[in-house]
Amino acid sequence: MKPSKILAFTCVLALLVGLMAGLSTGCVPAGDKITIEVLTWHGPDSATKYYDGYLQMARDYMKKHRNVDITIKYEADGTYGSILETGFAGGTAPDIIHMKSAQRLTFSNNLMDLRSSLEAQNPYDTRNARWIDNFVGEEAAFPAENSGEVANAFLFVPHDGNPEIYTGRSYIFNVDIIQKAGLDPKDPPMDWKEMFTWLETLAKNQDIAPIAGSSDVGGKVSQLGYGFGEAYADKFFDEEIIDPEFAGDLWWDKLYALTCYEGGDGMPLDDLPYYPAMMKLIQKHIGFYQTSWYENSGETEVLTFASGKSAMMVSAFWDFNNLAATLSEEKFPKGYGMFPIPYLGADTLAYAVEKGWISQAEADAAAPYAVTRPSAGGGSGTHEYGFSVNRKSAENSEKLAVILDFLRFMTSKEEQDKYVETAQSLSPVKDVKLIDMMKQFIIEEPEGGFAKDILGYTVVEWGKSGWDVEMIKFLKGEVDWKATIASVSAPEWKGDIPSLEDLQAAVDTAQADLDAAAEADKPAKERALKYAQLRHKLYRDYYHEKTGNLDELR
Repeated sequence: MKPSKILAFTCVLALLVGLMAGLSTGCVPAGDKITIEVLTWHGPDSATKYYDGYLQMARDYMKKHRNVDITIKYEADGTYGSILETGFAGGTAPDIIHMKSAQRLTFSNNLMDLRSSLEAQNPYDTRNARWIDNFVGEEAAFPAENSGEVANAFLFVPHDGNPEIYTGRSYIFNVDIIQKAGLDPKDPPMDWKEMFTWLETLAKNQDIAPIAGSSDVGGKVSQLGYGFGEAYADKFFDEEIIDPEFAGDLWWDKLYALTCYEGGDGMPLDDLPYYPAMMKLIQKHIGFYQTSWYENSGETEVLTFASGKSAMMVSAFWDFNNLAATLSEEKFPKGYGMFPIPYLGADTLAYAVEKGWISQAEADAAAPYAVTRPSAGGGSGTHEYGFSVNRKSAENSEKLAVILDFLRFMTSKEEQDKYVETAQSLSPVKDVKLIDMMKQFIIEEPEGGFAKDILGYTVVEWGKSGWDVEMIKFLKGEVDWKATIASVSAPEWKGDIPSLEDLQAAVDTAQADLDAAAEADKPAKERALKYAQLRHKLYRDYYHEKTGNLDELR
């Protein structure tokens, strides 16, 4: 064995031993050059500065480890999935891959199980005995992935966001225009009654649109579309399925069953009591956007607002740098205000009846399902996005040691404190400071907690491909809401429904894990088994073997 190989092997062994012993410094194999590729959909030309943050962390790490070369590669979000599919099939996928939850599930068999690594100490941040406990929410905030081989495997390390800090899309407004309209910029709308009051006042000036807009249909429709139906999906399932302990875990499974089920007379969600009020309020809201918004690009939207041709525009924290670059320096941010997208509120339906937008009967039917407090925004109780590790890369022990060491380095508090300043973002790591720019995008938790598990207009959003085109026809007044829902509620997600064989295999694996578990691990394994059993029951009873209408079961 060559000296460099002996040293490399020694360092790998030292790394493993050091992690078990809680050493406070990193260790990577020395000698031969080790190249690591990181793939993300955040590129150097993105509106955000995430890429700059990743590059900074890579450079900081390479300064410490001269024989390591880390390359940050970019792929557009729209082609990301196909690139991964090709890369995994051909053995050319990068070593560390930025992934969303759905992608982790799709490619789980190609990803390394990081559970044991996350349970060891991070030598760059020794505040806790386990690396996973350095993250906000600790182990409970990591989604449990199941590759069919390893039950509840943790397949990724969070890179951004925070399950306990709720971010939301916001309206940014021109203070001067708001004041000239006789509105108080220090008292912005909180609910949709107040919002409609602002919009009607602003609409009196025919030279300025109340809201600038682009062709992003979902971003507009969702504002009122998710103002109804908190926990409504649970009405279709029995008590065991809607057990609060597992309600959040099974939320997406319930939506898949409801939106894909075809065993009855029509789709289960075709005709809900709040639809008439919801759809009419959506249409009313869209009427305040600039003319022909559905033909505009995002750039046109920003320029309309920046030039003073609109009073407001919807924004989010990832748009902040683009706004800062577009709006005049002497006015930004001083000449602009921000407020979160309003929640529906208790008075909005009555106001809509008073204005003649909906009938009293429609308001009465929708009222029990109206959301009267802010909804959960970017925080969802779990870490959503993160970096996964290519299982093929793990075949090389030297490279694996570097991959894990770099992930530990980049998720240390010291490095994250620098990252948030450069990337102008949130951090998933405990006690990392919240930078000033982010504070105006954070939604304070209301009394009673955030509204969550909102069914809203899921029947439309989860409908057939091209639902947004059909929705525009409704928004333009060309068809009514019933025709719109009927035209889009033909979901194309059936291929994502797990088979009974796969679901049973997950149950068997969870049972085997429980049988082999040490006493201290049994509570977690028992919960994992119960979760697998409930998923099997849900899809068996409400999709694969169910006949008749789902709403007649209870």
